[in-house]
Amino acid sequence: MGGRQGWHGERERDQERARRIADALHKLTGRRPLVEHDRNGATKVSLKVVERPDRTQTLAVLRVLRHGDRFGHARTARWEHVWVEVGARRGAGSAPVSPPTG
Repeated sequence: MGGRQGWHGERERDQERARRIADALHKLTGRRPLVEHDRNGATKVSLKVVERPDRTQTLAVLRVLRHGDRFGHARTARWEHVWVEVGARRGAGSAPVSPPTG
């Protein structure tokens, strides 16, 4: 297979998971997310949300973000930014990084 083993499986499986997350965020918000790949094999999906989502949409976005390995959120007065990373971020011999709690 050639891909480095990640927390949730092979690199190809992680890239497919990132594609599904990006597609779901696009369908929920109507905006196409930015998808970037870093040199360590992680894929970051990020999205700027400029309209005020209702509670149902917010919960749906959070459910989608849970499918990543790491995720976060930032807010300004004009927009919100959500991001999710897929793919293990590991140094040699280190343990996988889990999503933040709280």
